[in-house]
Amino acid sequence: MRRIVAICLLEIKRTFKRPSSYILMLAMPLMFTLLFGNIFGEQAESAIQVALVDEDGSLFSKNFIEQLDTHPYVKYEVVDVKDAKELIQKQEVQGILTIKNGFLGLLENEEPAISFQHPPGTTTAPMLEQLFNQAIRSADLRIAAAQIGASYESKDWETVYEQLIQSDEGISGSSEIYSNDAKVESWNKMSYSSAGFSIMFVMIVMLFTTGALIEARNMGIWSRLLTTPATRIQLTLGYVLSFFIIGFVQFSLLILLTSLLFGVQWGDPIGLLVLVTALLLCVVGLGIAIATTVKTSEQQSAVGMLLIISTSMLGGVYWPLDIVPEFMQKIANFVPQSWAIEGFKSLVDGATAGDILTPILVLLGFAIVFLSVGLSRVRYQ
Repeated sequence: MRRIVAICLLEIKRTFKRPSSYILMLAMPLMFTLLFGNIFGEQAESAIQVALVDEDGSLFSKNFIEQLDTHPYVKYEVVDVKDAKELIQKQEVQGILTIKNGFLGLLENEEPAISFQHPPGTTTAPMLEQLFNQAIRSADLRIAAAQIGASYESKDWETVYEQLIQSDEGISGSSEIYSNDAKVESWNKMSYSSAGFSIMFVMIVMLFTTGALIEARNMGIWSRLLTTPATRIQLTLGYVLSFFIIGFVQFSLLILLTSLLFGVQWGDPIGLLVLVTALLLCVVGLGIAIATTVKTSEQQSAVGMLLIISTSMLGGVYWPLDIVPEFMQKIANFVPQSWAIEGFKSLVDGATAGDILTPILVLLGFAIVFLSVGLSRVRYQ
């Protein structure tokens, strides 16, 4: 055990003695958090404006509008057809969303129940169409749930639908009673950027830290260490433990600094500890897998940075996943960053460790795969 601790402390001291480590560990993630947090803030203040024409005017269309109005980056102005055309001619809105007459019947017949008109070259059109399609699917699910519920309760399904809407409103209202204003706004532009870039830069730091494995192999350090009483298992455990502690120290400092500088509330401490531990095991495993696959530090840097940056973009580090196409949201399920962000978001919104079991278990699954691949490929000479 003493040999494991000695190897671990040696690597930790070597990392923290380099001044450049602090720039990569702390300065850069804080800078990116501040930059992208402000960008998201500007987007929220200048939300996308859409004219909304409700030709149906039914309970179902009104509930559909309520579903649409939950997105923070899009604002709707309910107007008639004439006013909508004037708004788009004056370029005061990005497009016109029309809820067609007979909205419910069109949904039941699987026909287009809405239409979206926009000027050619509208860059936000794909994102808006994605949001509209998600809202349509949500409306379909509500109607289906009401129809199924009516068959069990021997009631008219429209009555069940109204009760379903009222119960949803009651739930959302009760959450405001038990939450203060700060908590409702806790998962905001800055907390999102803080979580995302903390994850990304911990991965980058771990990439360079695990480069010690390449150095130890190529410079014959392990060959010399194996002439001492230290065993291969002790060497490996010493390095792995040092990587984990370095990542834990970095993430802890980022949590502290973002709380002090940006007012980020990270949520339940126990849940945070468990989630960060699962994430770090995953990140350490990924770093070791890369380090034991490539032959030189240059290869590790090139391959690792490409992998980390690309998966961070796919996983929602740079921007929220709800503004990207559906196929990209599905791809995000296969990168650990998206699950980590989901866990942090839940914690910030008031969840506990038991509420985020899915992200934790998925991250541990990634960790098992990465560590198994990495440790099986360790070469001591």
